Amino acid sequence: MTTTYLTLLLKHFEQMQIEVAAAGETEIGSVPLKPRETVYDKSRFLYIRSGRGRIWIKGREEELVPGILGILLAGTPHRIAVNPGEVLNVQWCHFHTSYGDREIYKALNLPYTVQVGGKAEVSSLFDRLIEQMAAAKPTSNLRVKALMLELLSVYLEHLPPEGQGAAPTQELQKIDVVLQYIDEHLADNITVEDLARQVFLHPNYFIMFFKSLLGHSPIQYVNHRRMEIAKSLLMMPEINVSDVAARIGMQIYYFSRMFKAHTGLTPSRYRKQALEIASACADPAEEA
Repeated sequence: MTTTYLTLLLKHFEQMQIEVAAAGETEIGSVPLKPRETVYDKSRFLYIRSGRGRIWIKGREEELVPGILGILLAGTPHRIAVNPGEVLNVQWCHFHTSYGDREIYKALNLPYTVQVGGKAEVSSLFDRLIEQMAAAKPTSNLRVKALMLELLSVYLEHLPPEGQGAAPTQELQKIDVVLQYIDEHLADNITVEDLARQVFLHPNYFIMFFKSLLGHSPIQYVNHRRMEIAKSLLMMPEINVSDVAARIGMQIYYFSRMFKAHTGLTPSRYRKQALEIASACADPAEEA
């Protein structure tokens, strides 16, 4: 279910609006007392710059070593301990989102921590994030959001292979069935009732279930997939525009109108421009 896994992740993070509340760098020394459990009302990014320790999250213990990048949702109880004789240098930021993320984390079993490569690069992202938070320039908010998206990208790029660890949740299994059905029936007249029937849910509940994971209504997602498939088909010169429309189950006039709304170009214009770009990119390699 790799395609489903990536689809859900990317759709989620594409729509997630991020607002950073604070960012900084902290040194934590080892203490003999049992560390106190902490709960924040903001989500947290943690990056271990140096030192070694451990973190307990909902009863699970994980090692903290240089290069560990962690993400904790708001309201997640956790506690951190530092190994004897060590000092843990932690870069962090607190943020919240306007797009619900708890359900997607639950459905995909996303890990709390990942081991990342390019340690200097990741640490630099936090340095720049802290700098921009302190600068308070007119463009600081835009730069902060861009840096957060980079950090999220680093996290996503270092996720373990899907299927490693816990078995797919029931939610993921259900949405996988639905997404496969959509891709196999794009040429048909797909209804919400058809999709709900695949996973034995009432249509009204199914709409809420689907939107909680994909961020779109089922029909919005179906139309989006049709446009994405159409773009791929338009890159094949042997398939005319009418055939493209037929393959995704749309009348030519309606397809042309929706495609232009989606891309800003008519199907014919999109094909011409995309093929010209592809040809221009291929020419240097052919000359070499």
